[in-house]
Amino acid sequence: MKKIIIALLIALIIPCCVFAGRGMFDLTLGAAAQTSYDIEDVQAGELKNFTLDGVAFGADVEAKLAILSIDAKGMYDTANKGINGIASANLALDIFFVRVKAGLGYEYTYNFETKNFYFGNGNGYATEFAGYKDACFDVNVGVDVLLGPITVGAYATLPTETSIANGKWTELFGTAFSNWNQAKLGLTVGFAVL
Repeated sequence: MKKIIIALLIALIIPCCVFAGRGMFDLTLGAAAQTSYDIEDVQAGELKNFTLDGVAFGADVEAKLAILSIDAKGMYDTANKGINGIASANLALDIFFVRVKAGLGYEYTYNFETKNFYFGNGNGYATEFAGYKDACFDVNVGVDVLLGPITVGAYATLPTETSIANGKWTELFGTAFSNWNQAKLGLTVGFAVL
């Protein structure tokens, strides 16, 4: 009986995900804001002295085909005098007017003063693309509300200790969710152009 119920749910969910939302292909351009405070800082009461210097603003681009999406965010960080963000590949399910996303990506940072560039998170990073195997992934999760051509969403990036070089694939989600208090939180607003 359980197998029949699961099969029926899958048979109902897949068409909802494929045909809901904006269709098979979607390109969204928009703006993003991400706080430099992580959940650990919030718990420690760091938000009492909150200023806009603790928020990075920038652009967000997302291309979605069926249930796969590529998402790139780039933000100017006034506190660190540079650009940072995340580029990720996600599974994105449109269920009526809500899009739920989860995937893997790399954080990246470029500092204008020192000219240093790196990608990956603090658990393991690379300073040039040839060293990509050493860079640790981030789990990227988000929820978007699709309001016609306008998208309003919230996302979190959770650092992991998994990289291609160290091969800790079995620990990927375990370390991400054990590091939930280091998650970076952000908001996006976008406009569908296709």
